Amino acid sequence: HIGTNMMSQYATINFLILTFLSLSLRCHQFAESLAAPCNTVQPSNRVFVAGISHTCTEQTIRSTFSHFGGVQNILIIGQDDATKKRNRLPYCFVTFDDVSSAQRAVTAPNPTSSVYKEMQYAMPQDDSRRRSNQSRLEEMKRVKQIEEFGQETNLIVQVQSTHLDRLVEYLHRWNNSQNSHPTKRETNTDTDIDSNSCRVLGSTKANSKNVSVLFLSCDNPTSLARKLYMDPLLARAINKSYIVQPGVLLKGNLATEQGCNEFAKILFDNVSQTHKEEMILRMSVFPPKQQSRLLQSFDLIVNDDSINAARQLTIAPKGFSHMLSVVEVYQDKGRGWERRQQYANNKLYMIGVSPASLELDVVDTNNIMADDGSDNVNRAYYKLKEAIEMYEASGSHGKLHQDFYDGSIALDCGSSPGGWTKYLIEHFGCQKVYSIDPGELAPSVLELKEASHMQMKIQDALPLLLENEAAKGQVKIWVSDMCLHNMEDQANLLLLAKEKGLLASKTFFVLTLKCVVGRSKLSYDSQVGTVVDAFCASANIDSLEIFHLFSNRSGERTVIGCIN
Repeated sequence: HIGTNMMSQYATINFLILTFLSLSLRCHQFAESLAAPCNTVQPSNRVFVAGISHTCTEQTIRSTFSHFGGVQNILIIGQDDATKKRNRLPYCFVTFDDVSSAQRAVTAPNPTSSVYKEMQYAMPQDDSRRRSNQSRLEEMKRVKQIEEFGQETNLIVQVQSTHLDRLVEYLHRWNNSQNSHPTKRETNTDTDIDSNSCRVLGSTKANSKNVSVLFLSCDNPTSLARKLYMDPLLARAINKSYIVQPGVLLKGNLATEQGCNEFAKILFDNVSQTHKEEMILRMSVFPPKQQSRLLQSFDLIVNDDSINAARQLTIAPKGFSHMLSVVEVYQDKGRGWERRQQYANNKLYMIGVSPASLELDVVDTNNIMADDGSDNVNRAYYKLKEAIEMYEASGSHGKLHQDFYDGSIALDCGSSPGGWTKYLIEHFGCQKVYSIDPGELAPSVLELKEASHMQMKIQDALPLLLENEAAKGQVKIWVSDMCLHNMEDQANLLLLAKEKGLLASKTFFVLTLKCVVGRSKLSYDSQVGTVVDAFCASANIDSLEIFHLFSNRSGERTVIGCIN
């Protein structure tokens, strides 16, 4: 019996040893099968080039590799801010005319220049990797949505993504005010936005960092584009506007030289067929990095006598009569999009030709606000201007009562450098503005006779103002852009001034509430809502509005109303 048990144990041990050896052998074979394709890459006419610089251009790469043979295409990847922040170097793929040219490049000695660090044959494109049905459905849905937008779109606005919601809200509010308060218009100038109306059709994320594309349908796209582009209140949100032709969406790919040549021919045919008159064009392309290549291809066609013998179209950067806009509105970014963009026409573009001039349509928005040489004063000035105009354009209260204008007394808390004080004097006609801030005011504000600078904190200024008979009980306007650790103190200081008897019987106020915690819009709105609810419960407040201005940071909200 004992011998039988020992034999059984020996058999079990032998079985376990054999199983272990078999598994080890299979794991080794599996590992070799995985490693084999990585060790041997089949020669092809396409090579992978690693370690190029962030400033390396396509022309530099072409001149470096052209002596190995003819170069068909160059695809550079990773020359963006995100890659630079991760301390990674860009790379590129170079496609030669034949395999022998690529072989000469790969077998050449290591470069002595700093154009690239390493080169090898590119991995073969794996056709077995197929996108899921869900991915395809999502792509088809996005394309269909863009095509629907394109049927009515005649104005595309390039917007900072962080300001997109605010711009959409602004346009909806403005459009509603136009519909609810129609006015007789005796004039119709090119820059009169009141002669125009627009509908927001939708938006999409652009193929650029922090940029979105907004689709609009307008009665007069030229006048609205000029208004939006030149309005200092919108300068922070809008980068550029493009007038396009509704219903015209073209497939193409401006990422490659061949794609640009093909698209330029399609573009020329479309423009020359739809516009029979002679035109001098200036080209405006989005994304801007594609403009130089497309402009070069289009210029070659325009100057080709066999194609443009009548010289119907010409190109000029300054003396132009029309603007030719080309806007990328969609790019498929599914799996493997970087590889596909070198050969596939996987992008959609909208185009348009519109009358234009250098003075009205090529504007440096950085100079729009510069009217007295003090940028900080102007930024603050337009922040309060935007707040007042937004308030008067929204709600049922309409324009502020005349009692707040012409000779009222105002108090500006946290006034440095003085932009709000300057606006109160110029817009409201205040006879006195107590400008309170420990910091300095700009010379252009100090020289205003209506401005009285109290270089201290508001907590220290209140007792002094209460002793001043000209101020006590006379303050009709209270504005505050102070940066406080506890944002509820903005409301509490106003309530304190009311309690002490500094305010008039009805005081108009503008408060900037600045959230110091949180990251999302929902969190910021919730925090501000809590403070505003407590504020309204502590005083008789009417006509209250909360705005997220273009001039506000993401965590700031502007609260406007009247306290009785």
